[in-house]
Amino acid sequence: MGGTGGGASGGAVVVGGGITGLAAAYRLAQAGVPVLLVEASDRLGGKIRTERLGGFLVEAGPDSFIAYRPAATELSRELGLGATIIRTTDPRIVHIRARGRMIPMPEGMGLVLPTRMAPFVTTRLFSWPQKLRAGLDVVLPRWLDGEDVSIGAFLRHRLGGAMVDRLADPLLGGIYGAPVDELSLFAVVPQLRDYERDHRSLLFASLAQGRAARARARAVAAAGAPGGGAGRGGSSGSPFLSLAGGMGSLVDALAAAVRSAPAAEIRLRTSVVALKRTGSRTTVTLSDGTRLAPDAVVLAGPAGSSAGLLADEAPAAAAAIRSIPHGSTGVVTLGYRAEAMPRPLVGHGFLVAGDEPLSFGACTFTSSKWAGRAPDGTILLRAFLPERSAALLDATDDAVVTAVHADFARTVGVREAPIVRNVARWHGAMPRYTVGHLDRVAAAEAALAARPEIILVGAAFHGVGVPDCVARGGAAAERVITLAGGE
Repeated sequence: MGGTGGGASGGAVVVGGGITGLAAAYRLAQAGVPVLLVEASDRLGGKIRTERLGGFLVEAGPDSFIAYRPAATELSRELGLGATIIRTTDPRIVHIRARGRMIPMPEGMGLVLPTRMAPFVTTRLFSWPQKLRAGLDVVLPRWLDGEDVSIGAFLRHRLGGAMVDRLADPLLGGIYGAPVDELSLFAVVPQLRDYERDHRSLLFASLAQGRAARARARAVAAAGAPGGGAGRGGSSGSPFLSLAGGMGSLVDALAAAVRSAPAAEIRLRTSVVALKRTGSRTTVTLSDGTRLAPDAVVLAGPAGSSAGLLADEAPAAAAAIRSIPHGSTGVVTLGYRAEAMPRPLVGHGFLVAGDEPLSFGACTFTSSKWAGRAPDGTILLRAFLPERSAALLDATDDAVVTAVHADFARTVGVREAPIVRNVARWHGAMPRYTVGHLDRVAAAEAALAARPEIILVGAAFHGVGVPDCVARGGAAAERVITLAGGE
């Protein structure tokens, strides 16, 4: 998509070269729509960043995507990466660090709820009074009245505080970068709302889901259908998938596909400095002086950036976007000689209960979870710094590594200094889906209803996972195609 000074018309400008913007640009390029993707930094991928350090494969951001949300899997196959899709290795064991001990997560845990009763009854994660308190759910009446509430408040009412503090908060709070007592039930886990509506009891609903899933698995096995599904690797039942070359290989493949399209262009170190309504179009002014008048503008960058661009042209939309809170996190990856461990690591890692005195909220045994992440004779561990470690997020890399290494020594027994270290900080980059999130998103979209040529997407709005971002980028492209075709 060309143009200087006077500005070329038609096509689309995609603002932001993260996975959402890349997916949108790719779909537009495949459809033959002229597209220019601009990215203010010197790299593509946003929070997806894969590095090779001393033979280790290090992910500074997401390391996987969910199989049951198929957008990322389908896109990977479409880009020729199907043979590189891998599953997690066996055994699929995750522990909870609680009361100073490593306690296995009960087998059959689904959406912070048990899908099998026996493992929940016998787990050491909860005392008998705590299990009995959770069991009150089967007699409690429906509680929701149509108003959004926090996940924590809902689960504390139905299941008790222990289920929240030792399961829901480490699981969901870690993903969304906020305590579950702040996270929106309707935006993050609407399934739980549906469980109460349809079954009244969350436990009854989850156990029914588990029985149905096991029946489907038996039917598949009886029919002789292949059980592996998408991806090679160990555990065919795992919902998590990755790529042999790391998540960055998806970014690289997308970028290559966009650049190879005849009417597509990517410009790094280029930002949008102004949007202005001109007739039925929005004129785009770039930092290099280029002015364009595209059919559509896809705002796929960070929420703060999108709000800034809309401040003059759509102030109500900008205000609604700015009302979405953002937090910070850090990812600390340390590599060790295998001999540094008193015993081999088993499983995929552990979550940390909120009252544990550790610097991080979760630890992944990366070299045990994924094949090909560390050289033979070494191990790779990845820790996630939550908001409660804000002071550490602002410390030097050496101070961060020292603190995390000390906690690794305390929890998994590592006895030597790391041979590889990597600290990634994501300041103000984690959208927090707090109570009322869907209303804030709806307000932003309603404020843009009269400006159909401006399309708002990204992790801050309708899902933070890679599949969500890929799907939303594709949907934005479809809107552009429809808009361009109607003119």
